[in-house]
Amino acid sequence: MNASRQAWHRHARILLAWTLSVAALSAAWAADYPSRPVTLIVPFAAGGPTDVTARIFARAIAPELGQTIVVDNRPGAGGTLGGGQAARAAADGYTLLWGGTSTLAVAPSLYASLPYDPLRSFQPVSRAVRGPLVLAVNSKLPVRTVADLVALAKARPGRLSFGSAGVGSIIHLTGELFKARAGIDMIHVPYKGNAQVLTDLAGDHLDMAFIALGHMLPHMQDGGLRAIAISSLERNPLVPDLPTLAESGYPGFESLEWFGLVAPKGIPADALARLNTAFRHASQHPSVRAEIAKLGYMPVDETPDQFAAAVVAEGRKWKQVVTDAKVSVE
Repeated sequence: MNASRQAWHRHARILLAWTLSVAALSAAWAADYPSRPVTLIVPFAAGGPTDVTARIFARAIAPELGQTIVVDNRPGAGGTLGGGQAARAAADGYTLLWGGTSTLAVAPSLYASLPYDPLRSFQPVSRAVRGPLVLAVNSKLPVRTVADLVALAKARPGRLSFGSAGVGSIIHLTGELFKARAGIDMIHVPYKGNAQVLTDLAGDHLDMAFIALGHMLPHMQDGGLRAIAISSLERNPLVPDLPTLAESGYPGFESLEWFGLVAPKGIPADALARLNTAFRHASQHPSVRAEIAKLGYMPVDETPDQFAAAVVAEGRKWKQVVTDAKVSVE
């Protein structure tokens, strides 16, 4: 019995020593994080708003983390290809994903099978920016207000067109939400990107579209397109005279494009805290705020839990729109 007890105590001491050594190594690892460059997967092509905002924040947080942030563009399948690659990465804080409305809130309702789950596969770190869309019409359309547009659409059911950057894109779903709220029937014309939407809208081949504020600003200045409303609940300081849809007869109407950082589920708590702090500091930095303001975005300062709650709420909202409008992707 004594021999058994002694053996048990010996094993217990070994286990305790092992546990303490692992804890010490984990603490040392966390204190050193990051000790090498961090890869930030952007699930869309270079040059678009997802990529541009990612690079702004990658540059801003690199000095605080003391390491280079390598932006890795992995476009394809509406952002789900890059999302899947990030979800399969090691949960060590060295591979991250720049997630957004499309990848985290819309895709789960559009695709029957996804290579990731927005919350089971990822740990939200912090949303970084959000920005409104502008309801724009081609300058030849005889409308100057939302009421004018709705009246014209009702007078010409199924004849007016609205463009988008593709089926299931945020500007497509915002158009569907507007159609439902206004009780109008319009033809959806999907494109493969925002540039062609703007070209055809200015060229009188489309009647209207929801366009990201940053993309819309140059066209508002040159008079090529007519902006009649904005999709945020409050007016935007870049276009203070532009009324919101909420004040144009559609209370509570809001559609915001947003981007933020998520990590593979299981990232160590200290690394998560370090990344969240770095992003929250970046969102308050004057140079970052100035850069994103020029793009029509506003900074977001959130905890991981607040970001997770936003993903859930946005997912529920857009799922309803997808269901009601019977949106599907091939």
